[in-house]
Amino acid sequence: MQEKNSFYREIQVVPKQAIPLSEESGHRRFVPSRLTGWMTFEIVALQPLHIGDGLLAPPEALDLPKEASLVKAFVRRGGTLMLPGSSLKGAVRSLVETFTHSCVSKSKVKRPDDWGECTYNPRGHRGKLCPACRLFGAMGYQGRVRFEDVPLLEGQRVVHRIPPQYPPRPAPDRRRYYPCDRVDGRERTWPLEVVQPGARFAARAAFVNLTTGELGLLLIALGRGRWELCLRIGAGKACGMGAVRIESLHIERVRPEQAFRAFAVEAEAVDEAACLEAALPLLREEVLEELARGLNPEVCGG
Repeated sequence: MQEKNSFYREIQVVPKQAIPLSEESGHRRFVPSRLTGWMTFEIVALQPLHIGDGLLAPPEALDLPKEASLVKAFVRRGGTLMLPGSSLKGAVRSLVETFTHSCVSKSKVKRPDDWGECTYNPRGHRGKLCPACRLFGAMGYQGRVRFEDVPLLEGQRVVHRIPPQYPPRPAPDRRRYYPCDRVDGRERTWPLEVVQPGARFAARAAFVNLTTGELGLLLIALGRGRWELCLRIGAGKACGMGAVRIESLHIERVRPEQAFRAFAVEAEAVDEAACLEAALPLLREEVLEELARGLNPEVCGG
């Protein structure tokens, strides 16, 4: 792990552990021995948070003080601020890729095959997938975790400025992450519409045919277990923005063979401790220890 500047750190990429996809990891049937269900939780902002809709708007049109002629607007649906499910899924996947032996996906940087993006041919079900691709999906293979769009429950909005941003320039053999206590100190000139720390969002995710270990990986990325990671979501991660904490997490599973025989689905609690224990063989624990130091709630303002 190397440190090349003041506001991010890098983690060495390792060869992926890709294996052929099993019949139980498909979508054609519910597997009784695997976990199918959903989880609900709240997302609490520990730092200013912004996910843009791609538009610039006058602040008065957003009911904000006129502190700039135009600001980058927060994404909305029906007038309500929201975190897109795709943004949340991407943040969770990025963490899982980092602390497991997974490929480096969706990157234009040329990398050797042993850690380049997984490939899968749905015709004949040929190909090998790493832990992250088996969980979240790959080209030709639908992931088995789905995050819904996340509406804002409560929170205050302000205009917040950050330094000009530039495209990431990753090294071919390293992953980059942004510790909460490291901040880009350049002049702040870009105005954004943000929600302030303390804002709360109501989230829901569904999962299908997961092993206990795969669900354990998901839980670790959501801050469970002894590492207590914070997610970083949205813009300005290098500028003291984007840290969130997961609270009030509740997980339930259904037994499909029972659900199809009854009108009312009876959900069961999931043994969270067993899932975390089953995930241990899949982890790069030294990386998790490093991430826990930089993404700890106390460091991120929680």
